[in-house]
Amino acid sequence: MMNALAKTPIDYLTRGNHEADINHRTTCRHVADFNGTWINTNMQDHETMHHEHHKPFEIITISSPDGTTTLKIGLIAVLSDNRNLYAHFKTPGPFGGATIQDPWDTLEEYKALLEGPEYNCDLVIPLQHLYVEDDHKNCQKIDFPVVLSGHDHHRVDEVVEGTRLLKPGLDAVYATVLDISLTSSSGNCLPKKRKPH
Repeated sequence: MMNALAKTPIDYLTRGNHEADINHRTTCRHVADFNGTWINTNMQDHETMHHEHHKPFEIITISSPDGTTTLKIGLIAVLSDNRNLYAHFKTPGPFGGATIQDPWDTLEEYKALLEGPEYNCDLVIPLQHLYVEDDHKNCQKIDFPVVLSGHDHHRVDEVVEGTRLLKPGLDAVYATVLDISLTSSSGNCLPKKRKPH
């Protein structure tokens, strides 16, 4: 899988629960070998966090076609902390014993941080590896315009409490394509979500 990812133009990866099923040393090597960036917001004591391509968040800056306006987008990524997913692991536990922090507390904390004065992001997009009912909890609890998620094996495209939830399903059979466009070049624009064709 990592060989395929290395040959695919993918910039960002996040962890899923099945990475814990692979030998811990192997997954650490995969992190080091990937040319893009791993985003890992709620498991920051994982031993690979010191690697230069492993970050708790990423900020992307995009510009309007005329170059007069820029939009800062923060990406954060959370992994499920559902104990049932990891109950079969022996000591030290999944992910080499790393602590998986509460996804919702982490999302709230980092959304506030990235939208605050230190980073001043215009939009924060969570990349999640959660069950649909957990995604729904996020949509109801935290004000994100869109949530990109995985974990469940079926596709999801729905709006919950005003938040669009997109999940492409399993095994890269499908992909989510999300266009984010600037609605104004006046400098105080908001992102406009548009359903793919």
